[in-house]
Order: sequence, then C-alpha cells, then structure tokens
Amino acid sequence: MISSSPRRLPPPYGGMLSAYAAALAGSPLKPSSKAKYLSHVSGFLAWTAEAETGGTHDHGPLADMSAAVVTAHDYDRHLRDRGYAPATIANVLAAVDDFYARRGLGATGICRESARNTAAGGRSRVPRRL
Repeated sequence: MISSSPRRLPPPYGGMLSAYAAALAGSPLKPSSKAKYLSHVSGFLAWTAEAETGGTHDHGPLADMSAAVVTAHDYDRHLRDRGYAPATIANVLAAVDDFYARRGLGATGICRESARNTAAGGRSRVPRRL
C-alpha cells in the first residue's frame, strides 16, 4: 500500500524531503495536492533509500538526469509489479516528476511514457541501468 503520510527517512533523503516540502509550501497547488505529492515523494525516497542500501541502485539515483530517469522507470516497474492501478501510478509518478523538477534536474518524462505504456499494455523500454 502507498503510505498516506510522510515517513522518517535516512540521510540525505530526510533533508531532500524537507527541502521538497518547503518548495511545495510556496507552490500554487491546493493543500490536498501538496499533501499527496509529499506523501508520494516520501514513498519514492524511502524506496530509493532501500534500493541503494540493498545494492539495487548503483547509479546515484538522485544525482543527475540520466540516473533520475532510470530510477523513475525502476519505481514505475516496482509499482506495476505490486499491482497498483494505472491512475494511482500516474499520480505517484507525477509527484516524482515534480520532485525532480523542483530539485533542478528537470522532469523525467516518466508520467507520459507510463501512460503510453499502460494504454498499449506494455512496459517501459528503458534499461534498468545505464
């Protein structure tokens, strides 16, 4: 289940989530959207921290755009493999894209590709690692 509230994250992820929360506070999004985005990004960062600790990611998933794209696709796959509805996945990935954009890396494009793949009944064509 996707968490409805932000969780405690290890360094440096907790600081990233705090910075994202501050950026969201000044955005024109509705308070309910801000809360959902923050919750979705918290889940993404927790998954990323766990994947890095477990050795699943060795490409610095938050360091640059190419790593961000691979990580976003891996998370998309993770959500699909767990049976989340396409609309839920799209909402989560929109938050992940917003997170990367507010970090200054730009949007990953994962939302649009995920929607296309869902409509076509397929999976992401991006390789797991660069």
